[in-house]
Amino acid sequence: MTQAPPLTYPSGAEVVLTPDASPDEWHAIRATGIGGSDIAAICGLNPWTSPLEIWLKKTGQQVPRRDDAVLSEAALMGHALEPIIAARFTAITGLIAYDNPGTLRRPDIPWALVNLDRATEEDGERGALELKSRSSYALAEWEAETPVDVQVQVQWQLMVTGWTFAYTACLIGGQRTIVHRIERDQSLIDDLLTIGDEFMGWVKDGTRPPLDGTPATGQLLDRLHATPTDEVVVGDAAEVEALLKQRATAKEQIAAGELALQDADNRLKAICGDATDVHVRGERAYSWPAYTRRGPIDWAELQADHPDIDLDAYRKPDTTYRTLRVHMETQ
Repeated sequence: MTQAPPLTYPSGAEVVLTPDASPDEWHAIRATGIGGSDIAAICGLNPWTSPLEIWLKKTGQQVPRRDDAVLSEAALMGHALEPIIAARFTAITGLIAYDNPGTLRRPDIPWALVNLDRATEEDGERGALELKSRSSYALAEWEAETPVDVQVQVQWQLMVTGWTFAYTACLIGGQRTIVHRIERDQSLIDDLLTIGDEFMGWVKDGTRPPLDGTPATGQLLDRLHATPTDEVVVGDAAEVEALLKQRATAKEQIAAGELALQDADNRLKAICGDATDVHVRGERAYSWPAYTRRGPIDWAELQADHPDIDLDAYRKPDTTYRTLRVHMETQ
């Protein structure tokens, strides 16, 4: 790890929390403004965190934790791998990776916060360095450029610091490090500031942000209302009927799209026949490979052959889930 010399920020940003601060101090500061990962979620770009969840946390409300051991382990490992990714960044680019300078705040925009992973330096100028680790399934998302959600996070870092460039370094599948350079995009930064200012207005006056159609919002609502009661809600007829109609129309469009997709797939399979690849204009257009799927376990036969095995001892705990079911026909 490389200790950064005193860093200067053209924006006038100030260090409000040192890197060695306690988790409680970090969460307390984070609650006072919007950070880089927050703004990406507020824009609806985070697959795991919704704008509503950010709002609930900023307004001091309890949010049920996501019970996902895999995601928790991924987050812990991502943090643990940061020094390795930083070292690979330096090996690939020849640029230095300075330690995290702490949590920064812009005095003129006091709700604008950022916690840099690292800082770097190129031709005498400072820049931000964002470090990520992803599974091998994310390779296609990272090969050509930095994914949009991380680009938004990085532009927020450049807004807070006032720097003009940043790098992202992502370790893919624990084997390949992909580095991209990102230039400051003032037009995007202006848009993000407008979005952030509106959101902080909702936080200050306690106005719940509009619901959106992201999976993260749906998952949050599932967690918030995981234990139903026997109560009946009398809804606004116009609102409920409009949403039911929207839902029915969307299902029709999905069904039509699935039919069109299956039609195209069937025709492509017919062209491919017993081959595995189809080429056009000298390039591979598509493939139809074969995979072997392992068959399911015959639990009844297993129990018959090994009656001493207590299958219930190997069952995972029951989970409660809710399913939205529509009972009213819409016109």
